[in-house]
Amino acid sequence: MMELPDSVRENVLRSVIYTAPFPIGVYTGEKMKIVLANKCMIQTYGKGPDVIGTNYTEILPELENQQIFDQLREVLHTGKPYEAKNARVDIVVDGELKPHYFNYNFTPIYGTKGEVYGVMNTAAEVTELNVARQQTIEIEKKLRLAVESSQLGLFEIDINKGMIAGSKRFTNFFELEKREFHLSALAAFIHEDDAALWHDSIKGVSQSGDFNCEIRVIINEKLHWMRFSGTLSESDNKENTIVGIAQDITEQKKNAQELMQLVEKRTLELKRSNDDLKQFGHVISHDLKEPVRKVLLFSNILKEDISNGTTPKISQYADKINKSAARLTEMIDSILNYSSAGSPDLEEAVDLNYIIESIKEDLEIKILEKHAVIEYLKLPLIRGSKILFHQLFYNLIANSLKFSRDKVDSCIKIDHSIDAESLKIKVTDNGIGIAAENSQKIFNVFERLHSKDAYEGTGLGLALCKKIVERHGGKMMNIEAESTGAVFEITLPAAILQ
Repeated sequence: MMELPDSVRENVLRSVIYTAPFPIGVYTGEKMKIVLANKCMIQTYGKGPDVIGTNYTEILPELENQQIFDQLREVLHTGKPYEAKNARVDIVVDGELKPHYFNYNFTPIYGTKGEVYGVMNTAAEVTELNVARQQTIEIEKKLRLAVESSQLGLFEIDINKGMIAGSKRFTNFFELEKREFHLSALAAFIHEDDAALWHDSIKGVSQSGDFNCEIRVIINEKLHWMRFSGTLSESDNKENTIVGIAQDITEQKKNAQELMQLVEKRTLELKRSNDDLKQFGHVISHDLKEPVRKVLLFSNILKEDISNGTTPKISQYADKINKSAARLTEMIDSILNYSSAGSPDLEEAVDLNYIIESIKEDLEIKILEKHAVIEYLKLPLIRGSKILFHQLFYNLIANSLKFSRDKVDSCIKIDHSIDAESLKIKVTDNGIGIAAENSQKIFNVFERLHSKDAYEGTGLGLALCKKIVERHGGKMMNIEAESTGAVFEITLPAAILQ
């Protein structure tokens, strides 16, 4: 075979290098001068097109601490080629150091005398493949963490053999050492009330193809909830085998129960809020009427007296108007505080004496009309809601005035007694009374024992009274009177302040 001249061989080499579809470069001398580099290699350098004739170490100084220069020098000195697979090479591109991955080779180039005078560098960039591999590794890692954090255990049940095999986590659920055991060993842990559910679920797999059940198990005398989910295997060598996962859902069940209790609590609070709304409407529609009525009555009397030139009682009427207006302001402030708080404060200091006197002021006109007397000894200072206790006694006293007997002066007595456990308050009147068969019916919402023509009202008063007492942890009942009239007994937990 005829040997090609050096110039021809160099041209062939250049042609091969320039047309190659992958990066190729040729470096010579200790400083590794770049004498040849195809377009692919120049793009890989990322330093622009004018690199031929420059030193490899100068255009890529970032490689100094990455052992690549040492690898090149080793090839140059020993003549032994060097190969790297999936090697990370950090290169500065557009002013930023970026990681790349290459399969690259350093191959010695020999001169005519057998000496190594240069190194040919070939490379194939595999950055995308390595990034994809790293992403796959990360995904697998996350999946493993997800499985571990979800506390899932894998199992297989061979229905024909009556055997069950499980992963380490599965056997750890039951504190078993063997990975495979008979179904009877698992059945020994199942709560007796759930045993039938477990067996029926396994039997039903042959028809539905699915296996799902939640059962209780007893492990070291502690109750746990386990969820089993699986399906019949489609593998030919695992015929009639259930493949699935198991999970300890004890905490989930506990949280669900706590959530249910919270829902019940919120439902009760909502019901109370609705009751408060009814009471709020009742206060506005009834309790506020009396001071307004007094203001209108005495202001009209005052107007008439001034028109008639009669003035001796102006000061007295003005005083009553002022008291009624002050009382009205106080009630409005209480209602605003009540509504803005969303729920009444049951820890206020409540002066029952002040409340009774305020009610007497509010109902002054009706008390005068009925020739009524309200008798009571000094009542204690208690803990509760001022506005609710005002409404309680307002409704009871107003009720007694409403159902008074014709041509008989109304008398309302408020007695109380205190012991270590409770405060009992008895409100007695000499009105028309309540028939024994209606003693409980009167506390029903909107319940009326008399027609609207005979007695005005909504039928809410006593129902709200009972709810107010219960809201404070007490009881209210209508007891049969010894003579005519009504008697209401209120029992409250001991919450006496003085």
